Amino acid sequence: MKKLITAFLIIMILTAACSCSETAEKKVETTAKPIPTTSTATEKATETTQPETKKEKETKKPTEKPTEKKEKKPKKTKPTTMPPTQGKTRPNTHVAVTAPPKGSFSSSDFIFTFKKKEIKLNQKTESVFKLIGDDNAIGELSKKRTEYEYDDFILTTYKEDDEERIDLIEIIGDGASTSKGAKIGMFATRLKRLYGDPNKLTETKYVYGSGDKTLTFAYENNIVTDITYKYSH
Repeated sequence: MKKLITAFLIIMILTAACSCSETAEKKVETTAKPIPTTSTATEKATETTQPETKKEKETKKPTEKPTEKKEKKPKKTKPTTMPPTQGKTRPNTHVAVTAPPKGSFSSSDFIFTFKKKEIKLNQKTESVFKLIGDDNAIGELSKKRTEYEYDDFILTTYKEDDEERIDLIEIIGDGASTSKGAKIGMFATRLKRLYGDPNKLTETKYVYGSGDKTLTFAYENNIVTDITYKYSH
């Protein structure tokens, strides 16, 4: 009988313990419900706050200023000439001075040109008088020689076989000059620039040419005083 009572008590204790454990488990289950994560709450919060932030951004946008057209700056062009050297380099101030080249003398320099009219030595006076006239005859120097004086020059002629020809042309005024521009009153030293070295040079004359034709410049104190074209026959 005692054994039955003890067995009954053991069963009662076990059943009570099982029930207690089940209730405890149920409590744990009820208490151990998963806590809702804050992500949903934050998502909702963000969802609610997002439109507000957009509005705030829209309201906070600064008013755009009207764009001004920038004027195009003109392109810098490089100077065509080089600027003067500066600093250590010095400009070359030494300029070589060369004497003008000497001229030359030729047969064309025996032609006397007056107002674009050419008069040649040993030319017939008939053709010359047609160009410049013959109203200025002084008279016969001899039976075969005659002199014709004009304002700035003198023509002297000779007769040969009943033909009158020019054998001397003398420039006496500053209104006439040679074909190269030599004239009365110029410096005699300039003659070399026009005709080169003379064939003959004396204290009073520069003589160019040789043979039957010569061009002579008489000078005094380096000033040309007379110019003569001469034909020797």
